[in-house]
Order: sequence, then structure tokens, then C-alpha cells
Amino acid sequence: MAADAYPDSSFLISLHRTDTHHAEAHSFLARHAASLAFTPLHRIEVRNALRNVTAIGEMTEAECRLAFRQIEEDLRDEILVHTAIEWTNVFRRAEQLSADYAAAAGQRTIDLLHVAIALESGAKTFLSFDTRQRKLAQAAGLKVKP
Repeated sequence: MAADAYPDSSFLISLHRTDTHHAEAHSFLARHAASLAFTPLHRIEVRNALRNVTAIGEMTEAECRLAFRQIEEDLRDEILVHTAIEWTNVFRRAEQLSADYAAAAGQRTIDLLHVAIALESGAKTFLSFDTRQRKLAQAAGLKVKP
């Protein structure tokens, strides 16, 4: 099953923990009933971010475990869809995005990778709450939401 949209980690984190964008992430998903790409990069980045907010006391251990379970349930329910990545192509695309956009706006490598993965996976919609990443995705031709 192909995913309908590519979420960056900020969107997935907000979907699975209560933060300033939690309601907006849930509302978007409820309105659009989209399936979301989930890659090996998401797995490590989202889980690590949840562990980090737990370490600094913004989330309890129980809330972190619940978020991990919710991610697994979303995978089982095909809200999140495992998406295979051809990493060589992703890195080539990320390098091209860097050449095209980094000099003018400055780009973090992780932002380049997320947008490159979205493009390589055929996504048309990019979900993010990160302002810089949203601008890059839009410049690269993706529809940016929410």
C-alpha cells in the first residue's frame, strides 16, 4: 500500500504526544483520512525525540511507552505505512536540494533528507510544523499541510 502523504518527524511527534500541535495533527488526519509514509528514518528520529522529551521531564515514561504503542497500532491499522527507501537515490536528491536551496535559505541535513524521501517516494503532500522544512518542501514542488 502506498502512502497518501509524507509526514516529517515534527508532525508524527505531535500526532503521538500532547504538544502545541497535537490537536492540529489529529484534526488534519481526521479530515483527510490519509495514510502516512513511515520510514526507517522516522522510526529512529521519532522514537529518539520522544525519549529525549522524556529525559528532560516533558513526558513521563508511561506516556513515552504509550506513544510507542500508538505508533505500532497506527502501523498495524495502516494509518502509518512502512515505506521502503532507496537510500542512494535519497542522498542524491538531498544533495540536489542542497545545491538548489541551501545557499539562499540555509538547510539542515535532516530537512533535506525528509524532503528528498518525500519526493523519491512519490508523495504529493508534505506534512510538517517546521517552518524551514515547510518552505523547502514547497520550493521543491510538494503541497504543504496542515
